Amino acid sequence: MSMPGSPAPTTWQVTGQTEYTQVSATGPPVNGVKVYYQTGEGHTGSVFVPYSQYNAANVTNLVSQAAAQMDTIGSLSSGSA
Repeated sequence: MSMPGSPAPTTWQVTGQTEYTQVSATGPPVNGVKVYYQTGEGHTGSVFVPYSQYNAANVTNLVSQAAAQMDTIGSLSSGSA
């Protein structure tokens, strides 16, 4: 529940997902799923979820956090404090 005067929670919808292998210079490749989403503000993004963490609760948490950040950054302007 939002506190009075706080922004409404970010809304989002998963728009797709694909199997993906994340590669880094410092570790082994990690197999998982890239989950694509669109926020209620119209911003789009994706999160990578390793197969070991690929479940509805974890994806919901990761996408919720990323979508909120995406909307916050997406609404910045030169007049933002």
